Amino acid sequence: MQQLASQNAPSPGVVVPHFIFGAVVWLCVTILIISFPGAFVQHYFNPRLLSITHLLALGWITMIIFGALYQLVPVILEIKLFSEKLSVTSFVSLAIGCILISVSFWKFQFSGMMHAGATFAVIAVSLFAVNIFATARNSAKKTIERKFILTSVVWLVFTVSAGMTLAINLSSPFLEVSHLELLKLHAHAGIVGWFMQLIIGVSSKLIPMFIVSHHLNENKLRISYYLINIGLLSFIISLFLEYTPGVLFGVILVVAGISFFLSFVYEAYKKRVKRNLDLGMKQSMIAFLMLLIPVLLSLVFVSELWDTGKLTIPLAVAYGSTIFIGFITSLIMGQTYKTLPFIIWLKVYRGKVGKGKLPFPKDLYSEKLADFQLWTFIPGFATLIVGIILLNKIIVTISGILLLISVSIYFFNLMKIILHKPITLHE
Repeated sequence: MQQLASQNAPSPGVVVPHFIFGAVVWLCVTILIISFPGAFVQHYFNPRLLSITHLLALGWITMIIFGALYQLVPVILEIKLFSEKLSVTSFVSLAIGCILISVSFWKFQFSGMMHAGATFAVIAVSLFAVNIFATARNSAKKTIERKFILTSVVWLVFTVSAGMTLAINLSSPFLEVSHLELLKLHAHAGIVGWFMQLIIGVSSKLIPMFIVSHHLNENKLRISYYLINIGLLSFIISLFLEYTPGVLFGVILVVAGISFFLSFVYEAYKKRVKRNLDLGMKQSMIAFLMLLIPVLLSLVFVSELWDTGKLTIPLAVAYGSTIFIGFITSLIMGQTYKTLPFIIWLKVYRGKVGKGKLPFPKDLYSEKLADFQLWTFIPGFATLIVGIILLNKIIVTISGILLLISVSIYFFNLMKIILHKPITLHE
């Protein structure tokens, strides 16, 4: 954990607003699940589900990732962040873009507001990319983690560019490919290219650090990198050209690449020195188990071994929900308890070490509440998937209530960490 105390880390004022905004958006999403459960029991190309998905993807997941990376990239690359001002401008642009895009989808209007939102999103991502690449350029570290992170940023730029193209095409069609195929292209560039590779790059550094694992086989990560990127390129090009064998080939390569990464995580878990996992790592490990669900579903969709029939649409919605809510959200919530307390602890108690008895970073939040948060999240997510598969609005509503309870506790703990005041020191 002491590695997070890098002198290269930016000020908490750069990082913390991302966590607050993201948590508020996640809270709003759970309220929308309760209020509009029908969004999850129809075709995935419906206004409310598209709006909720973009709230999750931009306002919650990408927002938190931006904030976390501003803290972690200087640690991983051992160099100061290129510009804190760019970080703040990117934050504001992403927040505005997220709101405008989500409202546009909710109203199912693809002209002025949608184009403005997409423009703000492109600006935010461009500034973020400049910041990360300028930081990396000045670093002597040439690790596989660096390669994953920088490549994920390239895919993020591609994803938002494809999103803007899709927005324009929805209002003024100029591409012959169907909107649904373009949506799949846009979504998987973001899911596999941006989210998955970024998660691999960061977690392959943090997980061994947090659970104290040594002498791991990094060749698994290198193989994973090439399989995922070659597979994703094959998938996207073939999808655009409507070449089914290429799509299948791409999915198989991506699944193989993710499998090598999961093998790396399992190796780290088996070789860990820290035998008892804390709450944050428990939720993170549960998240990686959840990743197996969309991996298996992706193989079902592209193969002809199973005829899903009437289940095709519900399974597609379950696939996306598992990625965004089951895997990535669970991972973010777990890692929040590993990173944010230390960031705030460092801000509050820097220079006071050795001058008295100090609290530990884990003392900045309620561990009992965090534990309850985890055990309401798991049934909440499981109930959501059941409700989607059964096309049952009541079950989806129940899942929303459980998730609301979980995220409310998360938000309470988040603010408890952020608003922590220094204690009176006693010798």
